Parts: sequence; structure tokens; C-alpha cells
Amino acid sequence: MPSVLQLQQPIEMSYRNDAPIERSSFHSHAFYEIYYFQEGECTYLIGDKLMALQPGDLILMHGMTLHSPNPSPHLPYVRSIVHFDPAYLFRLLQPEPASALLKPFEELRNIRIPLPAADRAEMERILSLMNESYGKREALTPAVGRFELRFLELLQRIGEWCAAPVDDLGHRSHREKLVQEIISYLEAHFAEDIVLDDIADALHLTKPYLSNLFKKITGTTVFKYLYNRRVNQAKILFRFEPERSVSSVCREVGFAHPAHFSRLFKAMAGMSPEAYRKRMLEQARAQNAPMEG
Repeated sequence: MPSVLQLQQPIEMSYRNDAPIERSSFHSHAFYEIYYFQEGECTYLIGDKLMALQPGDLILMHGMTLHSPNPSPHLPYVRSIVHFDPAYLFRLLQPEPASALLKPFEELRNIRIPLPAADRAEMERILSLMNESYGKREALTPAVGRFELRFLELLQRIGEWCAAPVDDLGHRSHREKLVQEIISYLEAHFAEDIVLDDIADALHLTKPYLSNLFKKITGTTVFKYLYNRRVNQAKILFRFEPERSVSSVCREVGFAHPAHFSRLFKAMAGMSPEAYRKRMLEQARAQNAPMEG
């Protein structure tokens, strides 16, 4: 079931995690993510991009983009992940260098970087050192310790890797390219009244082939993906326009029936759309409240 992840600390790390995951585990979050794929076979769906990963692939994720890995169940799935609030970086550095280090996330947005052997070794070295000091740091203090220095080093290296032209379209089979076309169609039309015939006709595929291919490559069905995309768009609208009504957002993201929207939203977000909208509105008001001195 999809979810919106929340950080318990301004930065969290998982090193060489090999725990299995629930298939089609769609989720989104407001923080940034560094994802490094180390072992196994996995296709990763991020927004409107389908990525066929190979060990040594680095992914940068920005903000509320819906994403879901689909690893092979027959192989170990090993990955290292760093989640961080961008505001955390401004606690460690002055605004100008902090903004420079965040530039790859904000300009490239959800990019995959295949690292060559030498850069993989460097990535592994930095992650290992970060992991060694991760549990020893004072998580809520702004002091720059060993972990923080390694994290800043990682961001610096990411910036250098992103300075060169990045090709994130490699490793793709003909079937994966077809699924990418399906995803691109859904991205362009998700707010419309879509039926399977529309997609099949547009891409010159039969409905059974389209459905089976999409499920095999992504781990989910076409319409589960579509509903997740609509609900995630609703979360984004509530986050940035919390004054809007639920019915207005419901219509904009492609739901014809408010009851259907409310039921799916609650199943996916863990609360009703009205409760989610109120939470976003309270957060916005708190952030805009004048400071008392």
C-alpha cells in the first residue's frame, strides 16, 4: 500500500539493506533521497520514468515524486539509501555552499547515474565510512562531526558526477521501452477519463499483452499505477494549495466520483483527503506564523 514517508530525524541512512520489500510498494516523501543499487535485479518506477537498474546505479530523488522498486524475487536485493531534509544542509553550511550541493537534486530531479568502476569504489568507501559513524552522531545538533563531513563529501562527489553529461536511459530492453511508453501516456492523460482501450489503441498493442507486460515489468497493474498517480498528485496539490477544496482537487486529478476518490485516498494515505488537507493547512499556517520575540 502506498504511503507518504516521514523522517524521524533530519537525515536517516540505511546501509547495504537486503530486506525484502512488498511488491508494488508505492510511496512518496517530501525529503530528498540518495539511492545506490548494489546487488540484484530491479526495475524502478520513479514518476514517469522506468529504470532498469544494474549494480552501481545511483539515483537522486527530489521531493514528492511517486516511486516503487520492483526487484527480482529470486535474487538478493541490496541497496543503500540516504534520506535527508534539504533544510538540514542549511544548518551545516552557509546558504551559498548549501544551495550549490543541492543543485543536482533540484535541477536534474529523479535522475539515474550509472557509475563506472572507480566511482563505484569511491561511493562504497564514503557510504561505509558514513555507516561507521552514523549511530555515533548527535542527530539533532548542528555540529559538523565525522558523519556530517562524510555526508558533505558524498554530496560534493555527486555534484562532480553530475557535472558531466548524464545518460539515465541505458540498460533498457524492448519490453521496458514499451512499458515506458505506457507510463508516458498515463503521465500525459492521468487526469482524463482513461480506459484500457485508449492506451492499447494509442500504442498499437493488444489489451492482454499490454496488461501482462506492464504487470511483469513494474510489479503492479496499469490501473493501480493510475490511481496511485492521481492520489499522489492530490497530495501534492493539498501540500502546495491547502486552501483548495477536496472536491476541486478530486476533479483536477481525474476522479469523477468524490466517494471513489475519498475511499482510495484514505486507503493509500491512511487518512481522508479532508484530514490530509487540514494537516497541510495547519503546517502552512505554522510556517507562516510571525516569530515572537
